[in-house]
Amino acid sequence: MHTKNNDLNINRLIEVVKIDYIIDFHIHSKFSHDGKSSMEEICTAAQAKKINEICFTEHISATSAAPCYFNLDMEAYSREIERCQELFKDKLVIKKGIELGEPHLNPEALIPYTSDKKLDFILGSIHFIGETDLVNFAEDKSHEESYITYFEEVYKCVCIGDIDVIGHFDLLKRYAFDVHGSYKHADFQELIHEILRKAISRNIGLEINTSGFRSSSLEIFPSQLILRDYKELGGEIITTGSDSHTADMVGSNIPSVYLLLKQLGFGYVFSFDKRKPEGIRI
Repeated sequence: MHTKNNDLNINRLIEVVKIDYIIDFHIHSKFSHDGKSSMEEICTAAQAKKINEICFTEHISATSAAPCYFNLDMEAYSREIERCQELFKDKLVIKKGIELGEPHLNPEALIPYTSDKKLDFILGSIHFIGETDLVNFAEDKSHEESYITYFEEVYKCVCIGDIDVIGHFDLLKRYAFDVHGSYKHADFQELIHEILRKAISRNIGLEINTSGFRSSSLEIFPSQLILRDYKELGGEIITTGSDSHTADMVGSNIPSVYLLLKQLGFGYVFSFDKRKPEGIRI
């Protein structure tokens, strides 16, 4: 499934695909180190695009080399969430989430964040391996070593991390693509299946992240093959996220992902409320 880097007309596609309820569960505002838009600007854009529900997932990392190493001001973040929830009441459902980078590295130190009773959603992601950013990770490694090491790190995240959903499962392909090209699913399928089985056993879902359309690979994270594996192994929990860092990218390509999910046989996308998954029929 490929599309151009620019987004499709989201309102037109909602009408064509007959989407009743559209959700974007991966959004960064200025509370993240790399966010460019205010929370209110993002909510205004989401409402204009006829998105029904969004979840802010601001960055926190347990890796000391990361710019978001334990630097999220949860009190200020909570206040702004509540202000926007009141401002957009009856117009847009706004959920409170976080994106935990490398949550398996220091789970006890993350408890002040993960134990927040008003938190709706935790996305678990790998952005660093050791002290190396994924952006540079594959440069001095073979194709096989790069992906095995990365997927092993994802496995640790799923085994240990206090998370609800795996974010952008095969993210490494965004950065390794220009070095090694695409990876072959069959070469890593056994390790991928180990991750998926562990995730399913812990009731951890998968995110379909549309930011891959904005990278060299022009492909969602994870690949359709991983989505098929997840379904065949009994997985059901799927969230959709634009991974937007600017207001104009909110909801980007999510309607087309709904169509893909239907084609793959998934009947629901999921929202989360106080960390409990809630299926919404598509």
